[in-house]
Amino acid sequence: MASATSKPAKVTVSEKQGRASSKGVDNYYQTEVTTLGDGSIKRETFRTDAQGNNGVKVQEVSVDKNGKQTSNTVSSNATAGERKALNNPDSQLRGSIKQQTKNAGDIVRKNEADAAAGGLTDAGRKNQEVLGGGSGNNANDEGEAGDTSKPSGEPPKNKAGTRDKFGDMNYPIARDPKQDKIKFDMLKYEPKKVQGFGFADRSGSSGRTIGTVTLPIPGGISDANACNWGDDTMGPLQLAAAGLALGALDASATSGGGIGGQLGDLKNQLVSNNKEMKQLIGQKAASAAIGSNENALFSRTQGTILNPNLELIFNGPSLRPFTFQFKMSPRSKGEAEEILKIIRFFKQGMAPIREESRLFLKTPHTFRIKYVQLGSQEESKFLNKFKECALLSCSVQYTPEGNYAPYEDGAMSSYQMSLQFKELEPVFNDDYGSDGDLPAEIGF
Repeated sequence: MASATSKPAKVTVSEKQGRASSKGVDNYYQTEVTTLGDGSIKRETFRTDAQGNNGVKVQEVSVDKNGKQTSNTVSSNATAGERKALNNPDSQLRGSIKQQTKNAGDIVRKNEADAAAGGLTDAGRKNQEVLGGGSGNNANDEGEAGDTSKPSGEPPKNKAGTRDKFGDMNYPIARDPKQDKIKFDMLKYEPKKVQGFGFADRSGSSGRTIGTVTLPIPGGISDANACNWGDDTMGPLQLAAAGLALGALDASATSGGGIGGQLGDLKNQLVSNNKEMKQLIGQKAASAAIGSNENALFSRTQGTILNPNLELIFNGPSLRPFTFQFKMSPRSKGEAEEILKIIRFFKQGMAPIREESRLFLKTPHTFRIKYVQLGSQEESKFLNKFKECALLSCSVQYTPEGNYAPYEDGAMSSYQMSLQFKELEPVFNDDYGSDGDLPAEIGF
């Protein structure tokens, strides 16, 4: 028999405060894992102080040698908020216990001298995951989030309290199924990988969705596709220099081959335009001597300027911004709570993510936006589509009517939320596709 105890971890648990609201309470928890002589495993979770002292047991779970849970007892010392969190597989407390069980179990496995005498074999790893509240299917997967034994190249563990599951929310709660709506899916950010001379496409959003908010389509929606073009000039001497440079790179130039051919072309131009070239060289030398612009001297003395070969040239793509404004007025207590969750969804989702050591910051979650019309679940062909977006700002007006008028439970009578997004990538020609005839839909 052997045992080990994890380090205490800080976890926020929601405790009900009267009838109207709940409050997040920060507690510390640690888990002890004990292997028994018959191959079974027991884990006990305690509420402690920051140093792991003064432990109060809140739960005890046992798993037999075959991975079957034999007991699960929540102590009478557990608060109502802890009981609710222990029964919610997606709660922060359950996630912390699962990781603590793994860490403590790994210590037991490392320190157990004789695996047959109760240590954790490969089958024991599965039992250990079940003990922590998992299914046992991922017991042999290496590099789990937060696993201290994972390769150094893996991303660092997020700081406790980071949320990566947000659930699904709707406003209004009671909606006609055929009502047009706008859907915001929150996605785990995934960086692009280098591929050749560029970057590979970002992987699809399936499996990356961690929450959804559905709202009525607001008024004033629009989009603006743009490209960056700019004025550019290139004088005759610059053109000549460019020709020489390009000729040096192109050994198969048609006028003789390489830089030699380009020099020959330049000589021919000098001969055929002898008078003009003499004037150009003379004016260039004179303007340099007096510190004047050659065009100013040409214009004053001859009423001419050098041909600037002005042209509008493509400088690059641009990223599209989008702004939405939603006014939400709760008509019931449940709808007021849903509005609060929706506002928190966007605020927390756009926030940078700290990793555990606080040395680095991770990219915030991103969003996929979709207009849905006529009760369909597909993107509307009558409105624009979106690429993956970042949420640049989320501003909330708590008194949009101009006066403070909360309900008796404290909820505001109206909330006005403004969201400013920007796409992560430009829109390219091939994004629209080329199959068949031009389709009757707007696309991007």
